[in-house]
Amino acid sequence: MLKNPDEKLNKNIITKRLLFLGVISTIFIIALGIRLFYLQIVKHDLYTTEVNKQRSLTIPLNSGRGYFFDRNFIPLTDRTEDVVIILFPQLFIQNEENLSLLESITNIPSSNLEKRIKSTQAPLEFDVEVDINWKAEEIIRTRGLFIVNRRSRYDDNPLLAHIIGYINSTDKKGMSGLEKSFNSILSNSDEKSLAAVVDGRKRFLPGEGYYFNTSTKESTHVQLTIDFHFQKLVEEILDKYNSNGAVVISDIKTGEVLTLASRPNFAPNNINYHLNSSGDELFNKAIQMTFPPGSIFKLIVTAEGLEKGLIDIDESFFCSGVEIIGNTQIRCSSHNRGGHGDITFRDSFAESCNSTFIQIGQKIGAKNIIKMAERFGLGKKIDIGVLEEESGNLPQGDSLLGPSIGNISIGQGEIEVTPLQINQLTQIIANNGIKKDLSLIKAIVDDNYGTIETFKEIKEEVIISEEIAYELQTLMNKVMMDGTGKLVGGLAPLTAGKTGSAQSTDRGVATLHGWFTGYYPYDEPKYAITIFIQNGGFGSQAAVPIFRDIIEEIINKGEPY
Repeated sequence: MLKNPDEKLNKNIITKRLLFLGVISTIFIIALGIRLFYLQIVKHDLYTTEVNKQRSLTIPLNSGRGYFFDRNFIPLTDRTEDVVIILFPQLFIQNEENLSLLESITNIPSSNLEKRIKSTQAPLEFDVEVDINWKAEEIIRTRGLFIVNRRSRYDDNPLLAHIIGYINSTDKKGMSGLEKSFNSILSNSDEKSLAAVVDGRKRFLPGEGYYFNTSTKESTHVQLTIDFHFQKLVEEILDKYNSNGAVVISDIKTGEVLTLASRPNFAPNNINYHLNSSGDELFNKAIQMTFPPGSIFKLIVTAEGLEKGLIDIDESFFCSGVEIIGNTQIRCSSHNRGGHGDITFRDSFAESCNSTFIQIGQKIGAKNIIKMAERFGLGKKIDIGVLEEESGNLPQGDSLLGPSIGNISIGQGEIEVTPLQINQLTQIIANNGIKKDLSLIKAIVDDNYGTIETFKEIKEEVIISEEIAYELQTLMNKVMMDGTGKLVGGLAPLTAGKTGSAQSTDRGVATLHGWFTGYYPYDEPKYAITIFIQNGGFGSQAAVPIFRDIIEEIINKGEPY
């Protein structure tokens, strides 16, 4: 008997559906197997590490970054190692004996300790204020306290803070300064930590214990040209005068930067406070902010005038105390006493006579003056390896026309420079017109101080002739002997320099910045020293005394640098 055609059709449909479901199920099972293999075999190490991270509470014992060294391998970071107690509240029995022991170690009253311990399940950290012998350490460990040595990245009052910069406390990534510039090199370094096994609420699990993590990476470090002792000396002198600004000191013969200080200072260990501050303490005044150079710029005008043959050192000028260019009046520092009267160029330089330099500037021309400034490196970055460095500004185009020559001749108006640029200008003059590129980075080194990579490339470039450099040196010595630098006192015969007082505005308020740049010794130049005092008033009064103190310390210490 023949089957119903409809029944046969239904069976075929069912068979096809079962076959389809079987194929789909097989595909899902195979895909699931592949996924399980990928997770359990291929990614085993990764997920094991992540699980262990979730089960571990890690307490860093160092920064996990390479060091910064000075030129003599004195550490500039990671200098301080403290003995610290780590307390796990779940293991610590809060009886009178244990609290008394902790009080004797930390010098914190037991009542305060008890409150802190009860307020959290997370590990607590306490500085050790007394010496602990090994026997006492064993007793302490049995009570839920662990003694560790922890090395801090930064001191509470660090040297060279603005150049080194700071790191993010969360991921230890460099956020500014050389920490940022060399982040990839510094972060590939030895890391140490104390790890404890905890539950999901970060509570210590009794019986699971703790362990120390130490990586086996070969650390890489950055060696700078900075001299630790020189840097310390300069920062102490700036703080003695309570001055805000910058000091740059370089080796005249090599171009190596020995000191680069900025004030006000900041504390990298308390960086959040500074990030929320309305002040400018995070700005590096030596390279990151630009200012009008004032009479320091007269070195440029003089160099161009001598080269063009438009300046005779013994030529006489007349200063009435004010110069009128178009509708603009520019006063000389001698204005209140009726001007300098008849005055030679030599004395005009020493006394920083604005009238003389405006008259000379009109002869030279604004374009020629700016071209000489460019030859000395103004208006562009020196590039010492710090990302935040600014290039400054030199007027161009229409800004060189008309009465602008008045401001250009005395370093005012649109001219903006950094103290680092002025230091390079000084180094060139003191080095008989030869430019040695300023440098800050000496080398990348390993744990044994072996050189991995060097950065100093010896390059020389003649900027001005030796004859012009000599004339400038002689004029700068007269500034110290008879002119605006005479507050240097008995050191005048040994020094050469130029003062500057630059009119500017600070947050909309008119102000006067003080400058001094010079070198020592006069006969055989070794150090180029540039001092900028923000809102300091006249450079002769605000900056020269700091220069004097620096030179006195160098002499008193027998030039250990």
